Amino acid sequence: MKLIKNNLKLIVVAAIAAGLFFGGYWFKSDSGSLGAGEQTSRQSKEYYISFDDYYFEVPKQKTADDKLVPGAQFVYNLNTGIKANTLDDLFNDGAIGVQPLIPLNGDEQAFEHYLSSVAKPDAANAFSGTADLSFGNRKDGVKAADLVAKKDGQIIRRQYIVNLPQSVAVISKDDSEAFRAIGRSLGQASVKFSDYEKVRVQVLAEGVMLKNRMFEDIYAGAHEDLKATTSVDELNRIADRSKDMLAMDVKISGIKVNKKEMSAAILFTDAKDPAKNHTGSMVFRQSGEKWKLITLQLPNGTVTGSTEEENQ
Repeated sequence: MKLIKNNLKLIVVAAIAAGLFFGGYWFKSDSGSLGAGEQTSRQSKEYYISFDDYYFEVPKQKTADDKLVPGAQFVYNLNTGIKANTLDDLFNDGAIGVQPLIPLNGDEQAFEHYLSSVAKPDAANAFSGTADLSFGNRKDGVKAADLVAKKDGQIIRRQYIVNLPQSVAVISKDDSEAFRAIGRSLGQASVKFSDYEKVRVQVLAEGVMLKNRMFEDIYAGAHEDLKATTSVDELNRIADRSKDMLAMDVKISGIKVNKKEMSAAILFTDAKDPAKNHTGSMVFRQSGEKWKLITLQLPNGTVTGSTEEENQ
C-alpha cells in the first residue's frame, strides 16, 4: 500500500476542517464487555491500538491501515487494493475511517458544544449541503453522536463520534455492520490494556533507535529467531540503502495486535514534500512474556526471523 502522496497535505487539512462526517447513536457499545486490564499478548481478536489512547476491534475479513494519512486509520477488506488520491476515493471504495478529533476528557458539555458549533456546520459546508446531528448514550453510558452530511438529499458521509477522553470519530459513506461494529468497540486503550503504556513506550523507542541507527541496541532486544537470521552488519547495510528515509521524521501512530503478533507501521515523512513520504513496518512476537522484534521492513530492505509457514 502506498501513501496518498500528492494530496496528503490537502487531505489532512480537509479532514480536520470538515470534522470528518459520520452517523449513528443507534450503536450500542460492547467495549464494556471486553474487560479491563488485559495484556496485549492475550487477545483472541485483532485490535488497532492508537497511541492517542483509544482502540477498536478490527472486524473479521478486514484490515486496519494507518499508513494512508498520519494519525488516522482506514479499515477495508483483506486482499483488496485501495487506489486513492482523495478521501472521496477511499470512502467510495468502501473504506471506513477512524480518527481522533480533539481531547475533551469525556466532558459531555464540551462534546456537544464542539459538535454543534464546529463539526456540524463544517460537515454541511464541506459538501455545500446540509448536516443532521443527534446525540445519545451508548450501552456503557458514554455519550455519542450521529452526524450525517447530505447533498441534494443524498447521504455523503456518515460519522459516529464517541466521547472518550480522546474523542474519536468513525467515518463511512454507507451504513454497514463493520461500521457499526467499529463504533461499538471503541474504547480507551489504557483502560483495556494493562500494558498499554509499556507497549507504547517500547514501540516508540524502537522508532527512535531506528532513526538514530542504534542497531546494536535493536539487535540486542530482538527476537531470537531474528538474531538467528541476521546481524548488526546486515541491519546497517539495509539502513545505508534507506539513509535518505531515515533522515526524515519518523512517525508511529499505533499498533495492530492479535494473539500471535504485534505490528506497527512506520511513516517516514517530509513536511515540505509529502510526495517523498515512505513507509516501513516492525513486527513483534512474544518470547519469554515480552514482545520482541522479529521483522523490520524498510523501504530498501527487510530482515525477518519469520518462516514462510508462520506467516501463512
